[in-house]
Amino acid sequence: MSLITTLIGFVWSAFCCVFALCVILINKNAAKWVLIKIGKRMWSKNMVRIVSGSAPKVTFHGTEKPYADWPDQAIFIANHSSLLDINASASAIPQPIVYLSKDSIRRVPVLGLLNERVGTVFIDRSNPAAAKQSVVQLRKTLQNGISVIVYPEGTRTKDGRLQPFKKGAFHLAANAQVPIIPLHIHGTRHALPSGRIRIKRNPIHVRFGRPLLPPPVSNTKALNEFVQQGFDSVQEMKEWHTSHLKTPD
Repeated sequence: MSLITTLIGFVWSAFCCVFALCVILINKNAAKWVLIKIGKRMWSKNMVRIVSGSAPKVTFHGTEKPYADWPDQAIFIANHSSLLDINASASAIPQPIVYLSKDSIRRVPVLGLLNERVGTVFIDRSNPAAAKQSVVQLRKTLQNGISVIVYPEGTRTKDGRLQPFKKGAFHLAANAQVPIIPLHIHGTRHALPSGRIRIKRNPIHVRFGRPLLPPPVSNTKALNEFVQQGFDSVQEMKEWHTSHLKTPD
């Protein structure tokens, strides 16, 4: 069964990626359509169904009013344990989403152009001028109704433990003065852990935390506290998932 699930998942992913690439290369103004119709509905929601048999089970941490206190513009942050996290995130977040990406991706033929056209936010912390441009791009992407998601661990965890967060997303949020919305994804590591290509069937759960407001000034102490807030929120939701769910992470 896992072999069949894997083949279906890979074929479907390849088809959706080629379709999205063709559309965005033909019409550079089709970014939102590509993200919603192909990235979210066609690819991600169906990938989650292939893996778990249903849509991701979404819950909310610390609020009884889902989405009620969400700002219009925000950066989402999540734990990262599987390639399937992309699909889980896109399925659960109401808005179309793009990702924070290394600036080097911009120079990759075709892929760089595709990312630019859908509004991907590129970051190069070694270049102050480029860092300012990242903030400009972030604001433009958010104003276009497209959200940005970041996996601040930087790489997929191998043992399920939450790794220290990098500061890139928090720098951007503070400089652009937009909140961060944390979430925790449960179930994707068991379905497709780092270093493996065969997909196992497993339920997927996504839990959202309350929005975190950035500090008014981005000094080192305030930024470190902001990063710790984000880490603590995701860790708390991880512990909630572990204690309330019987399915593996």
